[in-house]
Amino acid sequence: MRTKYHMLSSLVLFVIIFVCTFTVSKDSAIRQNSQLDISKLATRIALDLDMLPIADPLFNYSGNEQKVAQYIVSINQQLETNKSRVRLLKLTSSGNISQLHNSHHYTLNSAHRQVGFVYEVNTYLSWVSYILPVAVALMVWGAYLWAFIFSRREIKEMSFQESVVPNLVIDLNTKYVSLSTDQQVQIQLANKPLCFYIALVEYSVANPDVILNPNKDVPDELIAIANKYFERLTTLGHTVRKKPNFSNSLEKTLSEIRAALDEVFAELPELKTKYYPPKAYGEGSRSKLHSYSLVHIELEDIEVIGK
Repeated sequence: MRTKYHMLSSLVLFVIIFVCTFTVSKDSAIRQNSQLDISKLATRIALDLDMLPIADPLFNYSGNEQKVAQYIVSINQQLETNKSRVRLLKLTSSGNISQLHNSHHYTLNSAHRQVGFVYEVNTYLSWVSYILPVAVALMVWGAYLWAFIFSRREIKEMSFQESVVPNLVIDLNTKYVSLSTDQQVQIQLANKPLCFYIALVEYSVANPDVILNPNKDVPDELIAIANKYFERLTTLGHTVRKKPNFSNSLEKTLSEIRAALDEVFAELPELKTKYYPPKAYGEGSRSKLHSYSLVHIELEDIEVIGK
């Protein structure tokens, strides 16, 4: 409801702004052009003044109203041809100038007499003139609406992505390790560390209280799980020279696993802890208590494709 109100109010606001801006600018342009046309009209009448039979009561001159009327018609035709908004209404002598109540009048002074003329300026704007500002307002409103909706959608997507905690994805078909929310970063693991890591996850979930000390033998159950996944790699068609010994070079295997996880979680290091086989720190008694078991991991935290 609020979104619809925002859309409607923004449309009305854009239309009002553009129509008002158009009206003010158009009115200003009409006034400027009209002033220029009035100046030209005054110059033209001044040049023709001696030939115009304008009645002048002061000198008892009756003039020729028909000829003056024809002159006014010809002047207005020229103004119309030039698309001027100014129209000449009346020509009068000095004796009648003081009686003019129309604010749109102009006085001409010559050596012998004073003549005035009355004019009008058409400031009317037809409804057709407003099509352009309304159309522009609609286009701007459309662009604003698109940006508004796009930004809201982007914010929603970002908030959704932030709310979704990524899982670790291991694809046995390609031997790639990646995050479920970012398939751009894919790290390939060798057969031995790949199978050992999946086995380590499953074993740690099934035996959360068992300490896996690197100085002791790898449990047979863990090795059995690793062998199962190694056989699966063979079934999937990966070229395998010989079956690896998962008990040998344990630290090297763990180092390869950690290196791959470092790259996968480079942008999200705070999520790496539960996936990361802990390193041994210190000497003596502390190293004896060290375990590379993944004590905080759950089966839902990892997705194995191609099991």
